[in-house]
Amino acid sequence: MKNQTDIIKWGTKYLVANGYSIEHPSEIVLDRPWSTIIRFSTSIGNFYLKQTPSAISTEPQIIQLLADQFLASVPVVIASSDDLHCFLMRDAGPSLRQTLKAEFNADLLCQAITQYASLQRSTEDHVEALLKLGVPDWRLDKLPMLYDQILSQTDFLKADGVTDQELQTLRDLSPQFSAQCELLASYGIPETIGIPDFHDNNVLFDPKTKQMKFIDWGEASISHPFFSLYNCLPQSITHHGVHEGDQTYGKLQDACLSNWLGLTTKNRLLEVFNLSKQLRIIYGVLGGYRLMVSVDLQTLNTYHAKLNKSNQLARAFREYIASCGGT
Repeated sequence: MKNQTDIIKWGTKYLVANGYSIEHPSEIVLDRPWSTIIRFSTSIGNFYLKQTPSAISTEPQIIQLLADQFLASVPVVIASSDDLHCFLMRDAGPSLRQTLKAEFNADLLCQAITQYASLQRSTEDHVEALLKLGVPDWRLDKLPMLYDQILSQTDFLKADGVTDQELQTLRDLSPQFSAQCELLASYGIPETIGIPDFHDNNVLFDPKTKQMKFIDWGEASISHPFFSLYNCLPQSITHHGVHEGDQTYGKLQDACLSNWLGLTTKNRLLEVFNLSKQLRIIYGVLGGYRLMVSVDLQTLNTYHAKLNKSNQLARAFREYIASCGGT
């Protein structure tokens, strides 16, 4: 990515040229190997500039299409730069996680889940428009091929900690993975847009208007809708003290399923959800790999090492092997 001086100059120039008075120096509020976010304080409120690697830089186009064609609740993009791989957004409030950390409200989190799922369903008959923007096609009929392709990246996976024995086990599981994809497809749940990191920290919540906006679309793909939906459940365990199997967990899971109750029974949806829980591990591997190859690996590895999150692909593959009864 280009250095922050370039994008700060671009953002400042745009805002000033369009009549906004900059009241305070710009502030970097997030700086990760795959994303930089800078806040500009102006006379009419805050604006946020986001820069990403070129490989996932179609986010503003995705956001605009979601807003224009599907009336989705997403940030308002006011400008973008293809050259700098960045865009400016209007402030849409703090993250929902901040609100829930102050006082956990399961109903509010359920509301976010159902709204996100409704957004997903709105795209199910229009995925071609999203694919034309470069959103990856990770539909179930493509996943077996993608699974084999990523296993062919032997040196890359070994560098991440996957052993030769694990690679062979994963190759042996390829027919089983294909069969699992076919089984999940047989339930007939239409595939939609989804983001691997769907959770309450990627939902902006305006405490005054109570409006929610969904962010982080640069890593979006077309895939089974339950893959990304499920992600919010372990996040609720980690950040809000929810326990799998308790009443709150059940409410959140019901919220994940509610938008599809018109297609089949709840029991059948639970079958789909449980199967997708296993297959989404590979969906997460694909997302992780896509992100890793889009950034400087040394910088990324240093960042993950500080957070004790190294070898993410290896750990995910081990989880999948274990879910299939292996060790």
